[in-house]
Amino acid sequence: SLGDTLWTHTYGGSDWDAAYSVQNTPDGGFVIVGFTASYGAGSADVYLIRTDSLGDTLWTHTYGGSDGDKGWFVQNTPDGGYVITGDTWSYGAGIHDVYLIRTDSLGDTLWTHTYGGSVNDCGYSVQNTPDGGYIIVGETNSYGAGVFDVYLVKTDSLGDTLWTHTYGGSDWDAAYSVQNTPDGGFVIAGLTDYHGVGSGDVYLIKTDSFGDTTWTKTYGGSDVDRGECVQNTCDGGYIIAGYTYSYGVGSIDVYLIKTDETGSTGVEEVNHNSLITDYPPLKVYPNPFVWCCCTASSGHNLLHIYDLSGRLIETTKSNIIGKDLNVGIYFIEANGYKPVKVVKVR
Repeated sequence: SLGDTLWTHTYGGSDWDAAYSVQNTPDGGFVIVGFTASYGAGSADVYLIRTDSLGDTLWTHTYGGSDGDKGWFVQNTPDGGYVITGDTWSYGAGIHDVYLIRTDSLGDTLWTHTYGGSVNDCGYSVQNTPDGGYIIVGETNSYGAGVFDVYLVKTDSLGDTLWTHTYGGSDWDAAYSVQNTPDGGFVIAGLTDYHGVGSGDVYLIKTDSFGDTTWTKTYGGSDVDRGECVQNTCDGGYIIAGYTYSYGVGSIDVYLIKTDETGSTGVEEVNHNSLITDYPPLKVYPNPFVWCCCTASSGHNLLHIYDLSGRLIETTKSNIIGKDLNVGIYFIEANGYKPVKVVKVR
């Protein structure tokens, strides 16, 4: 109860292995999901680890194809199995797609599904729903109005799509956590570059049971702030955990926000109608680039570089960037500018 270490464990092989989600299991053990480059069929595979109450491995499974696949979130299912969401470069219709895996109690695959369009789609959180189906949240740039939009997918018990929704504006919006709410709807937390007062703000979306928006709120300051997890609270409100560049004593700090049932914090509220949204685009050249590229932002302006999954890769004041990046697609943000997508080709 005091947070003192009882035990620690590591899991993996000789290559790169990471975990992003853990849940208690009914027998007192744990189930962990992430990805592995040490095992499996592809360059990276979804990695599911089942342990006892002391963290000793009971079994492991990998899932995926010949390309890269990741598991971002795992949840117990009522029948004793597990449901996993993530993203797959091996299967689906686009560059990468939302990946949903349903297993039995031993991690054996019951079925899999992919969701998304012709470009990039990723699932970051999944929950069981009262009707026996699943609700998945993540991001998409296959659908919606912006560079990326929040992507909500509702399925039946077999993973077949019942409906989908996107949320956001013309810039970058993504969600990393979803929960059922007592009224049968959903609450979603993430990041918005379109709404809010900063170059990125915590984004809270409340919907009804069909995914139609009930209300939205943003929280944060003049820099990047992001919501990573949301939970219902016993008083009918919500608690959001994430990180902030706008507040605190460090360059980045833990950000905890408590709201009432309408998303209000009792302090400063954001009026979306009063926001200035016509920031100039950040100029980057050349783009695409091979070795490095330059930006036209002032030298005192912090640049935040994110990968396609929304993870912060680098923060720098240098106007010359990219020499340490792998081949791929990235987004660069700076205060007072619209974010820009850059491509490193080789």
